[in-house]
Amino acid sequence: MLFWQRGLLEMRVGYWNFTPGIFYTIVTCLVFAVLVSLGLWQLDRAEQKRAHYKAFIERQSGEMLNINDLQTDRLDKQAMQWLPVQATGAFFEERQFLLDNQVVNTKAGYFVYTPFRLQDTKAWVLVNRGWLPVGPDRSVVPDFKLTTGEVTITGVAKAAPLTGITLRETEPEQMAVGAYRLQKIDLAQLAGFIDKDLLPYVIRLGPDSDHGYLRQWRAPGSGEMTNLGYAFQWFAMAAALLVIYLIVNSKKISI
Repeated sequence: MLFWQRGLLEMRVGYWNFTPGIFYTIVTCLVFAVLVSLGLWQLDRAEQKRAHYKAFIERQSGEMLNINDLQTDRLDKQAMQWLPVQATGAFFEERQFLLDNQVVNTKAGYFVYTPFRLQDTKAWVLVNRGWLPVGPDRSVVPDFKLTTGEVTITGVAKAAPLTGITLRETEPEQMAVGAYRLQKIDLAQLAGFIDKDLLPYVIRLGPDSDHGYLRQWRAPGSGEMTNLGYAFQWFAMAAALLVIYLIVNSKKISI
C-alpha cells in the first residue's frame, strides 16, 4: 500500500515499512539521474573512440599516397584524415613551431612542427616531427635536428590538433630567431610566418624517419577502456546511492 503522511511517502511491503521524505526523494532522484547520465556519456565517448580507431585501421591499410602527385588544392582534411602519405621536398628550417604542454613519459615537452615545401609544386605542408623535452629552463630553446636539402618523408595526414579551452587567446611567443612557442596550431596564422599557404592538414612524421624527434604516437581511439572504467564508476555510484536510499528509509515492522 502506498500513501502520503506528513510529507512522507509511505509504502509497506511485507514486514518492511518504507517511509522516505519527499524532499530527500526528489534530491535522490535528481542525483541518481545525473550519475546515470554521466555514465551514459562515458559510454558514448568510448563508442566514439572505438569508431575513430576503426576508421584509423581501415585508412592505414590503404595504399600510401604521394602528395606530390595529388591535386593538393582540392584535398581537404576530412578526405586525408589518417591516410598514409609520402612527400618529397625540403624542410624550411628557418621556422620552427613548438606546440607547448605535450607530456611524454611523464615529462613536459613540445611537439616540433616545421614547414615543408613540396618538390615541383607551390604547395607547403606543416610536419609534426615529434617530441622534444622542455628541459629545466623554459626560456632555453631546445636543440633542433636540422635537415638540409631535399628529402622524402613518410607519415600520416591528419587534421591540426585540437587544444583545450584557454582563458584567452595567446599569440606565438618568439623564443629565438625563427623559433616560436605555441599554445595551439592555427594553420592560417602560421602560414603568415612563412608567407605561404599551407595545406589544410598536417603530416605526422612516421616512426621510421630519420628527420625527426621522439615519436611514440598513440593510435586514435586509444583510451576506450578509460572511458568504460569511468562509466562503471558513475553507474556504481548511482547504484550505491539507490541502495543507501532504500536502506536508510526502510524499517522492519515489529510484530
